[in-house]
Amino acid sequence: MNNENNLRTFLRLIAWRIVARWITKGGPKMNMPSINIQIIITLNSMHKGKTMSVQPVEISKAYRLLQVGSTTMISAKYDGVENVMSAAWVGLAGERKVVAYIGTQAFTRQLVEKSGYFVVQIPVVSQMATVLYAGGRSYADAPDKNDTIPFFYQPEFDLPLVAGCAGWLVCKVMPYPDIQQQHNLFMGDIVAAWSDNRVFRNGHWIFDDAPDELRTVHYVAGGQFYAIGKGSKFDHGPGQD
Repeated sequence: MNNENNLRTFLRLIAWRIVARWITKGGPKMNMPSINIQIIITLNSMHKGKTMSVQPVEISKAYRLLQVGSTTMISAKYDGVENVMSAAWVGLAGERKVVAYIGTQAFTRQLVEKSGYFVVQIPVVSQMATVLYAGGRSYADAPDKNDTIPFFYQPEFDLPLVAGCAGWLVCKVMPYPDIQQQHNLFMGDIVAAWSDNRVFRNGHWIFDDAPDELRTVHYVAGGQFYAIGKGSKFDHGPGQD
């Protein structure tokens, strides 16, 4: 046991010295692709026979490390015109607050700005082709793009919802015009939500009990999607309800 602990301590010391040397020579200011460092840490006591390889990531691609959350679709409607776009950069800023990046080139953006509402859809594996289709065509150039995308409506909300998704969240735009204009970020207050109870029921995802085609999808780049994997259940932690 002492030999294993000594080896682990020695390898960690080497790793930290390499990192410290990199930082003192410029660290983040250096061009990441030019840094040819590969840190191999052998975890003998915890992961017998396995290694962890730590390598630098290009800053221009670092966002992809976080881009493993659900890919979404954003829809909106104003003055009889409805549209939907695919969106990867959508997240939570609180229990009832959604933050969505909607670029100036998106036709959907003007519908959101004028109506004050947008809907966030959570598409599933069976809709990957639809996600790519909606994200690769603009209504401004192809006004018939929505003819092949099935919409439905819920009472009290004149907003298009894409059929077949795992969930839908209606968001009322919160007025932060400076942030919208400078950073293309729209914050919305969730005012209504629905889910397909085959995959989300009683406030919980139940992917392990649902068909594989109902798993949420996670877009990375270049047409590459990943479906959410198998769940792991623990007896402690937050969110027990």
